[in-house]
Amino acid sequence: MRHLAVIAALLLLGPGWHLAADAGAPRGAQAVTLTCPMHPDVRSQVPGACPVCGMALVAAHAKSGNDYHVDLETAPHDIVPGHPFRLQLTVRDPRTKSVVGDFAVVHEKRFHLFVVSRDLEHYDHVHPEQEEDGSWAIDLILPRAGSYKIFADFLPTGGTPQVIARPIVTTGFQTDPTSAVASLSPDPSLCDTVAGMSVALELPPRGLVAGRDETLVYHVTDARTDAPVADIEPYLGAWGHSLIVSEDMRHVAHAHPIELVREGDPAAAGGPTLTFKALLPEPGNYRIWTQIKRGGVVATAVFTVGVASAPSNGQ
Repeated sequence: MRHLAVIAALLLLGPGWHLAADAGAPRGAQAVTLTCPMHPDVRSQVPGACPVCGMALVAAHAKSGNDYHVDLETAPHDIVPGHPFRLQLTVRDPRTKSVVGDFAVVHEKRFHLFVVSRDLEHYDHVHPEQEEDGSWAIDLILPRAGSYKIFADFLPTGGTPQVIARPIVTTGFQTDPTSAVASLSPDPSLCDTVAGMSVALELPPRGLVAGRDETLVYHVTDARTDAPVADIEPYLGAWGHSLIVSEDMRHVAHAHPIELVREGDPAAAGGPTLTFKALLPEPGNYRIWTQIKRGGVVATAVFTVGVASAPSNGQ
């Protein structure tokens, strides 16, 4: 109950709230600011866990507000649809341009990679392996000719969470810039059936509004019996993962349920309700991919939602 009260207080206080500094720190000592990898607005000078998501707080350096650079190479250079190629990513410090080799573990991985086609029809969530030179590499296959974006999601040690986008294009892709641009329409019914589960998305009563920390609630039932599903398995340290991408691919959010996975409990199970929070910065249409694990299978439910402009009076 105490934990729920802390979460409620955080939500009421809003995104500008910071955790209190350690009043017991030695006088004259250099304070080290800690932050949550997933909620950088949560800050403390006391080691511990984020009261929103439960992740361990990590050191945040003053320089960490800059976007890091990500170099991208493919082998072979020309990517042929349906054929494997090797993707190599090198993260560089924004000031020195030196290779960054130290990364914090976030949701059991030090590097998350999302591969999304420009028409928003293809989605993949994978995890490269780090090479001896500090770069990250993985073998991929793109299913068809087209333009894609990769979203590199990582937390440099001493930095802030990064989501860096880089384009890649296959052979056979028509260069007409309008040929692969997504044209989305909000789903008339926000329910998707995947891997024997019916996943229903509940939006706020007023709908989604740009610039607000919105709540997305998923209700998971068995597709055959309609019974509530309460045996969702932890996946990468959470009950689910959502990637939310705007129609123009300019905005992306990686979100997780606020319901926490109990550490050290191998029998822990989640569901039937999963609650995500995400801030969608601009109005328009967005596609959501939400991954849920059950029976050892990771299934992906897909939704398209519309986001309205914030009222001019701010209400």
